[in-house]
Amino acid sequence: MSLTVKSMDEVGRQKLMAGWVKSFTGDLSRFARSRVKDPAVADDLVQLTFVSAWQTLDKFAEQSSPRTWLFSILKHKLADHYRKVYREGQRVSGLDVVADEPSSNEFQPSGHWHRDHTPAELPDATSDEEKERLDRALRHCLDLLPENLRGAVEMKYLMEKDGEAIQQALGISATNYWQQLHRAKLKLRSCIQGRLTRN
Repeated sequence: MSLTVKSMDEVGRQKLMAGWVKSFTGDLSRFARSRVKDPAVADDLVQLTFVSAWQTLDKFAEQSSPRTWLFSILKHKLADHYRKVYREGQRVSGLDVVADEPSSNEFQPSGHWHRDHTPAELPDATSDEEKERLDRALRHCLDLLPENLRGAVEMKYLMEKDGEAIQQALGISATNYWQQLHRAKLKLRSCIQGRLTRN
């Protein structure tokens, strides 16, 4: 780009932002919708991303691409969303969290599975068709997770954040983080296993 963002006048900045909205809304929306259950919430997060980008346009480091910068802002907005959902979920779903605790139901004191709860082996996903079926099952089961549990999974495995960053984003302790992740993985395993072993 011939002009730097800082040297642009207001009209130039508006044109630049309009171009970004046109070019990147689709990619940002697909990303957000794949990580938030409610499409309206996902769209709101994308809008907030552009608002934040406009408000902090002077901070845009032009050595990175606009797309990379916008995705970075969106990931922060997603983390804020997960934090809010987690905090609200703790207040309104305490009974669910207690009832959800897997340790007394599925595991022996040694940490091994109780015989009746040992997961069945999933079929090997070797062919493209089987991989696609597994992918569909994973996406379906992610959508069924409560958002406060989904947040921990999304941030760790899809946003590739480390545990400390996730704990800070969600405002939770290390112990609570591992419990959330453990519950989420158990629910995912059970759900995926159920879908893939149906006739």
